[in-house]
Amino acid sequence: MEVGKFYNVVFSTGRYEIEYENNVECIKKTPKSYRVKRVDGTTRLIVQDLILELKEVSGLTGK
Repeated sequence: MEVGKFYNVVFSTGRYEIEYENNVECIKKTPKSYRVKRVDGTTRLIVQDLILELKEVSGLTGK
């Protein structure tokens, strides 16, 4: 992930749990995790080792 770009992310949150975050913006990168900002303005921490799928999307959502 790169700061300032938008992504769709699939990641593991538990032993048998998978979560999806669509159209999130990477706002901070650390050696082991990413801080992403959702469309509603809330943020979430995603650990790099738990990412299952990562797709970059256009910064202009809805187009």
